[in-house]
Amino acid sequence: MKNENKSLTGLRGLLALSIVLYHIYGSSVLEGYIPEQTNSIFLLNYAGPISVNLFFVISGYLITGSLVSKGSIWEFAKNRFLRIYPVFLTIHLMIFAVGPFVGYKWMTGISVRDYIIHFFSNALMLPGIFPLPIAQIVAWSLSYELAFYLIAASVWATARSCSLPRIAKYAVYALLVTLCVVLVYYRKDMLFFAVGVIFYISRNSLSRSWDRSPGFYFSGIIYLSGMFWSYYALDTPIIIALPLAFLLFIGIVQESGLLAQLLRSQVMHYLGRISFSLYMWHTMVMFGLKILAPKLSAMIGAPTFWVYAVLSLSLSLIVSDLSYRIIERWFTDRIRKTKKPFLQIKGRR
Repeated sequence: MKNENKSLTGLRGLLALSIVLYHIYGSSVLEGYIPEQTNSIFLLNYAGPISVNLFFVISGYLITGSLVSKGSIWEFAKNRFLRIYPVFLTIHLMIFAVGPFVGYKWMTGISVRDYIIHFFSNALMLPGIFPLPIAQIVAWSLSYELAFYLIAASVWATARSCSLPRIAKYAVYALLVTLCVVLVYYRKDMLFFAVGVIFYISRNSLSRSWDRSPGFYFSGIIYLSGMFWSYYALDTPIIIALPLAFLLFIGIVQESGLLAQLLRSQVMHYLGRISFSLYMWHTMVMFGLKILAPKLSAMIGAPTFWVYAVLSLSLSLIVSDLSYRIIERWFTDRIRKTKKPFLQIKGRR
């Protein structure tokens, strides 16, 4: 990939892997496979929230750059749709096809009316921002992402509009600011998108002033450790986590320091490429294994936790690799190639 920041791709991989481990640990405690830990493993309790929030920072940074580089809102929306919906809808349709029959979460005994309502509310990614039943456990964050996309695209479209009077632009900005305040009031994690946006805006000055001296070699690891400490020790960790996330991204975007170096490894880079599929599919894999793991454990005489953990991680990687290759790459490429001639002809009229 041309001009790819491998440290940023590797960070995606690390975050997705951390979320998988977070869910393996959390579900193992809930299922009674292991007791809740009091040692360093207990920090996995915070790996999920921290990783999702850093994903929001990545989105804030990359989406701002994507909007600036796109020629139209339609082009931006199309790219976002093709990035998210093919994998999301595959899982969505699968859940609503078999969920009521296998006792998936709240679908047991669901009425036709509720089935239809929740089918469409989940398809539109409303659960998360709104207190609605969610089918895909991890999809709540996509609701946050979608809200950010809509706000960012609205700001971009308003700023670029030549036909909109200045007073109307100010009115739109005021409305969007009010919406942001309301969202942040109820969903404080939305502030992490702002970190990415601010970082993108200030990236050039940061590039000129960033010191790559050996004293900053361990800074990325220190900042990430500081985020874990803030979630562990503070009642309101976001106060410390927001500036630490910003500082962490300096080394990532500049590809400087030990953490950035580790993230450029082939393993992290690979995990980064499949990170979206890994994020979306792993809880589905784990749902089936909660039933299968105790039986396998009894057959082979191994601790249930290790059977569950090893199978969850390995099968999640296999399914995610297939999803990346078949859905994210092959299927999406076919859609792009099918639509492109139509869009070009339409544009000439």
